[in-house]
Amino acid sequence: MAGKSNTSSAIIGATLMDGTGAPPLRDAVVVVRGDCIEAVGAQGRVKVPQGAAVVDAEGRHLLPGMIDAHVHVSHPWFSPVSSPGSAEAYSTAVAIHNLRSALQAGITTVRDACGGRANLALRAAIERGIILGPRVFTAGRGLCMTGGHGSGLPGVREVDSPSAVRQAVREERKAGVDFIKLLSSHRTDFPEFSQDEIEAGVDEAHRLGLRVAIHAANLVSVRAAVQAGVDTIEHGSFLDEETAERMAREGIVLVPTLWVKHDLAERLQRRDGPPEGFAGSDPRDIEESAIWFAQCVEQLPETMRLARSCGVPIAAGTDFVMADKPWALLPEEVAFLVKLGLTPMEAIESATRIGAMALGQTEALGTVEPGKRADLILVERDPLHDISALRDVGWVMKDGRVIPRSPEWDRRPINPLLVSF
Repeated sequence: MAGKSNTSSAIIGATLMDGTGAPPLRDAVVVVRGDCIEAVGAQGRVKVPQGAAVVDAEGRHLLPGMIDAHVHVSHPWFSPVSSPGSAEAYSTAVAIHNLRSALQAGITTVRDACGGRANLALRAAIERGIILGPRVFTAGRGLCMTGGHGSGLPGVREVDSPSAVRQAVREERKAGVDFIKLLSSHRTDFPEFSQDEIEAGVDEAHRLGLRVAIHAANLVSVRAAVQAGVDTIEHGSFLDEETAERMAREGIVLVPTLWVKHDLAERLQRRDGPPEGFAGSDPRDIEESAIWFAQCVEQLPETMRLARSCGVPIAAGTDFVMADKPWALLPEEVAFLVKLGLTPMEAIESATRIGAMALGQTEALGTVEPGKRADLILVERDPLHDISALRDVGWVMKDGRVIPRSPEWDRRPINPLLVSF
């Protein structure tokens, strides 16, 4: 870990939206000591320590640092044009760029929903202050059945049988992962892992103190995952009321990844957008995927209505793995949450407090409260009036440190054919 400081600072005069869902607090004061929040309240009620560095935030809006609850730090599609030398080294350089651009955009924590072993090294490099980036929680390699979703990707391994799933969970824990990622559906109505395999993975992970996320993009897979007691459902399309009610009762977080579903539906409809390797090389698979994503997008309003009305915790996650748009797309995901029925305040909670819930980190992250990590952002416009204000984060603090602005790291895609700094 990088050396910790006991210096103090105070952000004064902003309108605070603390991530808890409480009404905004005008003329707020937030005192930070070292890497944690020391005090929060209205001006005149919170004492600013003598000698504290003061940030004049009058007229601006202060929020917790955002949490992207579903990213892939490394993915082959981020590097569509090959480079000389080591492909892994180039992929790691792209990942460093993406991570830094996300931090500059106000995303102070990311949840890496499976990838290669380089992601564990990147997590350590950020923790030790070697590179600048958001806090990374990583699942390491994802687990799928032979020929299942993710098969063939370098960050996914194939396992079959409950005992093989248990062994794989143990190996991922040995590698140092933060949670386990199972993948149990493709673009069909059928499940992949058996119920016994999912339950073995969940049981083994929970026994070892690890949370479990599962890629479950159809109702039958979601039902099986809920029955097994997973912690988060990734995608979770085609919910029904009974399943949504059980998710709410058991505190299972839904990460619906709305923006990317709409983007893929449009790409597949155009037939000019899928990246090389998407849905395999068989044109029939492309056609089936286009039909599935169109149906998925059509029913999403009902899925989101059920999730919200039943009280399912909804976390914001992007899951974008292509090189033609910025990696830091969380503001767009939050805007889709509002478009599909959440209030702006609820959507902000999805990108802060509930993101921390998905990580099992609510004691440390996700809200602006004394004792929490000092992850804070300032925006010029009121996101409760216009949620797109989150696209224009002008100031970022992570762990009590103000992050410097670097124009070359602004939110943008990497196009290896058109790079100019």
